[in-house]
Amino acid sequence: MRCCVGGHIRPPHPPRNRKCARGIKNIPPFPTYACAAPAAGDRLARRISIKAAFRAEVRWHALLVRTLRASTTDRVSLAAAGCAFYATLALFPGLSMLISVGGLVLNPVTAEQQLVALSGLLPAPAFSLVSERVHQIVQQSGSSLSVHLAVSFLLTFWSSSTGAKSLLSAVNVAYDVAEQRPFFRFQLIGLSMTLAAVVCVILAIAVLLLLPQAIAFIGLSAYGSGLAHAFGLIMLIGFFFVAVGLLYRFGPSRRPPDQPRVKSGAALATVLWLIASEVLSLYVSQIGTFGATYGSLGAAIGVLMWFYVSAYAVLLGAELNARLEESDPTT
Repeated sequence: MRCCVGGHIRPPHPPRNRKCARGIKNIPPFPTYACAAPAAGDRLARRISIKAAFRAEVRWHALLVRTLRASTTDRVSLAAAGCAFYATLALFPGLSMLISVGGLVLNPVTAEQQLVALSGLLPAPAFSLVSERVHQIVQQSGSSLSVHLAVSFLLTFWSSSTGAKSLLSAVNVAYDVAEQRPFFRFQLIGLSMTLAAVVCVILAIAVLLLLPQAIAFIGLSAYGSGLAHAFGLIMLIGFFFVAVGLLYRFGPSRRPPDQPRVKSGAALATVLWLIASEVLSLYVSQIGTFGATYGSLGAAIGVLMWFYVSAYAVLLGAELNARLEESDPTT
């Protein structure tokens, strides 16, 4: 029996009989209600998980809305147009420089092989423009190519460095920071970006030229074209993702945070860039051409549009990273 001492119920003493004690030794002295806890706990955990998923969805939706609003406020479209303009200015002398170097040491047959390697990676307007320019420069003499190389070198680095500095300024606007780096350091960063881009383009072309030979060497010639195209596409995606991530990490004029948000914006920029490039190529190849509207400038307009959507995707990714860092107190 239970007894009351001072208004409190005291549990009964354990029985003195050992046999009885062995039978009831697992019974707690106080009543418990754990039998009803699992069902209620499961329902509560399920409700909490549903609410957390809903809040996460609402949070990402609100984040995307803030990103789009910030892109309008920061005039991302105008900044992307400026970057596309300078990139187009850098493209023509850059092509002339690369092709002049190749024309001094290669013959037209090898240049045609380079075009075949690039045909599956560039959009149709860009490839048609590159192909036409290649055939023009390869037919020139060695002395003309040497002069062309010097002029193209100067024009390429001027326009490329100017475009790189425009891109850095646009990234600063996306992150809401002012340019505080010294003038010569800012110029050096832009020149470094230009040199890195040129080196990566040369390496990519070299890999694309050597890849068919490597595939034939390992005995997979039957799948050579498909493997070359797939490897080139993967390499292009990886290069774009890494380059954009480095731009987000070191481009803004600020002290890098301990945990910078880079991957989300880089992934968004890469996906948007791939979709826009595919849509542009599909439009040119299946629906219509820019030449029907712009005449002889159609190819140049197509390249300009490709640079524009590429720059817009990069800057929109920067806006997303900036909004993520604003909402995260740990950054």
